[in-house]
This record gives sequence, structure tokens and C-alpha cells, in this order.
Amino acid sequence: MNLALSDEQQLFADGIGRFLEKRYAFEHRRQMVAEQRWGDPAIWSALAELGCFGIAVPETAGGFGGGSVEIGLMMRALGRHLAIEPVAAAVVAGTLLGGTEGADDLIEALIGGEMRLAPCFDLVCGVSGVSGSARSLAGGHAAHGLLAACEQSLHLVDPADVRVTPVPLLDDTIGVDVVAEDAPSRRLEVGADWPRHRALAIARGQLARAWQALGVLEGALDATTAYMRERRQFGRPLGAFQTIQHRVAEMTVAAKEAEVAAMLGALVLDAAGPGADAERALSAATGRIAAASAIVAETAVQLHGGMGVSDELDISARFRHLQAFRFRAEAVEQPVERYAEAVVASGAHHHSAVLVEA
Repeated sequence: MNLALSDEQQLFADGIGRFLEKRYAFEHRRQMVAEQRWGDPAIWSALAELGCFGIAVPETAGGFGGGSVEIGLMMRALGRHLAIEPVAAAVVAGTLLGGTEGADDLIEALIGGEMRLAPCFDLVCGVSGVSGSARSLAGGHAAHGLLAACEQSLHLVDPADVRVTPVPLLDDTIGVDVVAEDAPSRRLEVGADWPRHRALAIARGQLARAWQALGVLEGALDATTAYMRERRQFGRPLGAFQTIQHRVAEMTVAAKEAEVAAMLGALVLDAAGPGADAERALSAATGRIAAASAIVAETAVQLHGGMGVSDELDISARFRHLQAFRFRAEAVEQPVERYAEAVVASGAHHHSAVLVEA
């Protein structure tokens, strides 16, 4: 199997990386976080021009028809630069809209960056309207619309018709708590394959968060390695001490394990589609990246000393993002438990060379 990126994938990843390196300054990010903004409209428009919001939309629906690897590469670059813009929400929204008919206006606005939509899977779509509640909904702050993705239908809800409360999150983004009581909505036509589109959207959301965390922890590793070369003690760079070298080596191994797990999750999701195989691979990726996040984040802060908890450097922001990813994984995705359940359900352990059936 050839695991090398294609020329198109490499160009796409390099293009986003160069743009963020040039335009996404950490000081500007600090200002946006302090002002509790959803992000930068100019950055959002530029990401639209780079094709970021059309990746998840099928070509048949007017999008670019990208796959999980392309989504992952994009989120990885955004994570490296600690972007707070709700791109993961746009990925999920694009996947959902790809399963609709007659929503060309929404798809065009989404791809062009003119409309930001917050997908929600916790609301109930009834005859009289959309009801229910959702907590800490990502991408909902100042969004133009909420996408209520129910099991049998998809509805566009105006945020003005529900109660929306902004909630600052640990990763420096702003989520929202949503309460809806028979809210009016625009019902979007979906086809017979809607359950698959909905499942794919959920899987891509998990994939996007995992790859973004991968980028964040890789950025923490790079920053720590550079700091160990620059910081001097006893007349020598800190990186010259063997104990420090061992700690950085541990971080490097953890980051590489996370990268491999993320790529496996993307490849399986593309090859098998949403289902048992993809759930097992994504659970493995989420669990591995969460474990690597603990090693990299905590070591990065420790090796930076007091500067590691200061807002002057990006290490503290990376620590918060990775902690938020870990907490969500443990509370929501529960990757270890779901991976174990998936393995037992598949019966794969019966054929293991190590595990012998009792």
C-alpha cells in the first residue's frame, strides 16, 4: 500500500500551511480570544478561497469531493497554528448538506464562506417544530444558522428563533448552549441514503477534531524542541542534557504514534465508509491521540518552566486545547470502551495469535 500523499494532497496541505504561517499570528489570535470573537472574517474568506469549505461536499452537489485525508491535512494545519475559526463545523455541515436536494443556495453560501452553519445532532425534529437542547455546541457562536440533523430529516433553524447562550470553552473557542421549543425551521429534502450521510458527518467531525489535535501537539513538540536549543543553563543549551533529550524523544515518539493513528482512521473511513470498521479505526485514533496529547502537553509545559503557563508563548494555549480534546474524548467519544466493544463484536480476537479463546 502506498501511503505517500498525492501531488494534489501535498499542494493543498502546503498551500494552507503557507497561508497560515504568513497570516495567522499568535498575537492576533490572543486578541480575538480576549475579545471572545468567533474568529477573523478575513481569514474565513481566505480559507474559502483556498477551497477549505468545499472539501466535504460531494462533486455531485457542487463541492470538491475531497476525502478524509484531505480533511485531515487541512485540520492538521489549522491545529498547528491554533486557529479558532469553526472549520470543523463547516466540514460537518458540508457533509450533511451533501445529502440534501434543493439546498444549492446553502451549499453555495457555505463553500463561498458567506454562511457559517453549526451542526447539531441533539435536537428533536417534530411536526410542530424543532425542540430540545444542546450544550457547548461548537461553531454556534455568531453562526448564521443551526443545522438540526435528526435521524430522519435535516432542518435549518434561525438562531433568532431559539435561546442561544455563549459559553467560553477550554480550547479558547466560544461554544453555545441551545434551547429550542417548537422552533420554526426550513426542512431540507433528503434522500433514502440520509442515514449514511448523517453517520458520515458524525465520523468526519470526530476525524476533524482528532487531526486538529494532532496539529496542535506537533506544534507543541516543535516549539519545545526549539526552546530547548535556545534556553541555556550552566553555560549549555538545555537540549544538551541527556535527561532533556530523553523527554523530547518521548514526546517525538508519542507524536509519531498519533500521526500514524490519525492516518489509519482517515484511510479506513474513506475505504469502508461509516460503519463498524470506521468506528473502530476512529476510536483507536482518538484514543491514541488523547494519550499522546497528555505526554506532549504536560512535558511541553514542564520543560518550558514558568513560561509554559504564560500567555506570552503559545504553549499554554496548546496545553488548553489538548486538555479539552482529552476531556471530550473521555466523556463523549469514549474511544477505549468503544474500541473494545467493536473488537469483541467483530470476533477478530478469536483469530488473534496472542489472544486465545478460552
